[in-house]
Amino acid sequence: MSQIASFYLLKDGQRQELSNGDCSGAVYMAIWDWCESELDLDVRFPAPQTEDTLDCALLEGELASKLLAVLREQDLPELAAEIAPDWDLSTEAVQSGLEALRSHLELVQDNTALLYEMI
Repeated sequence: MSQIASFYLLKDGQRQELSNGDCSGAVYMAIWDWCESELDLDVRFPAPQTEDTLDCALLEGELASKLLAVLREQDLPELAAEIAPDWDLSTEAVQSGLEALRSHLELVQDNTALLYEMI
């Protein structure tokens, strides 16, 4: 499993690729797991975009706003230290992923969405 993480800003049917924060898909799987277990947010997209997609998340509208608000309230180094051990990841990698996610969520507006795919 290659675990290449990709983020896209979706607007008017166009996909603009965004940085993955130099993080693997495992980092984002850990973050999505935290969103689901701690925040009761289901961010995963119901079906993969392609048959090669291993994991997928779609953040738009209220869901994107809610997650952004939570990430703005969090001490990201502390949150990363909480998430990382459960997934045998470095705290620095998880923090980088959280920072990239927060940065990308700040781009989501009324007519845009953030798509994450891991292949």
